[in-house]
Amino acid sequence: MIWIIIGEESHQIISCNMHAKDDLYELWVTRPNGKSLLVETGAKDKIAELKEAIDYAIEMGANTFKIK
Repeated sequence: MIWIIIGEESHQIISCNMHAKDDLYELWVTRPNGKSLLVETGAKDKIAELKEAIDYAIEMGANTFKIK
């Protein structure tokens, strides 16, 4: 698990996934309580890069990941 920091909020997450909605993509995370949270919406390359960065942070054992 990892904590993501979004602005002034922090959320512990267990996974992140991309979802296509029309021509936009969404990045969703799953929290330990089973609830999902929409983190970001945008172009496919932007969302894919963000997902890849979170996955890498998880793989490397980071405790936190900050989204500006």
